[in-house]
Amino acid sequence: MKFVVSSATLLNHLQAISRVINSKNTLPILDCFLLDLKGNMLSLAAADSETRLETTLEVSSAEGEGTLAISARNLLDPLRELPDQPLTIDVNDETLEVFIYYHNGKYNFVGLKGDEYPDPKPLKDDFMTLVLEADTLFSGINRTVFATADDELRPVMNGIYFDITAEDVTFVASDGHKLARLTTTEAKGEGRSSFILPKKPANLL
Repeated sequence: MKFVVSSATLLNHLQAISRVINSKNTLPILDCFLLDLKGNMLSLAAADSETRLETTLEVSSAEGEGTLAISARNLLDPLRELPDQPLTIDVNDETLEVFIYYHNGKYNFVGLKGDEYPDPKPLKDDFMTLVLEADTLFSGINRTVFATADDELRPVMNGIYFDITAEDVTFVASDGHKLARLTTTEAKGEGRSSFILPKKPANLL
């Protein structure tokens, strides 16, 4: 596969999802970004063992389709040094060698098979959709995340509890000593449901 993309646009999207990557991973492929090209749309993903962040951008032109895992360092380090310009990224589908061409130069490295990247856990059949404004979500997180715990013995305390009803949504967090609670009518669910958002993705948001 081969595509052309703005270096600044690619860097911005990669930096947005790179924060989820741990400094040490039990699975080496989690040190990588997952690239998935379909038509002129490039999907990017990064993950740890529990959390996955995804983003999508439109490329200027594309030939072929496919998926590939590329070391985050191999992508981010050179991109940070380049001024904004069109990049041509050419992948040998057989050897997985990646060539990145920029103004007056190129660099190359070898990627990994995209199908080796862990898939996100599928949703259960009885899942419920919650739609809320970004400001409402950020407000609920920012006003409660400080009260979450760091307790390996009680992992349920290490996140924000979302209590969803047809009338409102309540955010709750507690470390056993302090408790933070916020109820908003700016968001509501299709019915009654609840879940716990772990501290790491809460802070990433």
